Amino acid sequence: MKWGMGMYSNSRDEEVRLLKRLWSAEDVICPKCGGALLVHLHKKAKRSDCDWMCPACGEIYRTIQMLKELPEE
Repeated sequence: MKWGMGMYSNSRDEEVRLLKRLWSAEDVICPKCGGALLVHLHKKAKRSDCDWMCPACGEIYRTIQMLKELPEE
């Protein structure tokens, strides 16, 4: 169940865990398709470590936007 445009999990706590894993550079499998590990969206330029993409389904994870869209506790 997606709560907002930026939600990829069923709860706020799971979404926070996803964000923490991305920001700590852990390997994360795409929560949408489960088909591949997420990679930096700007990997050549290394401009930002806040945007990620799934090479399998093309879903883009903009973590700052995801954080802003988290529901209140």
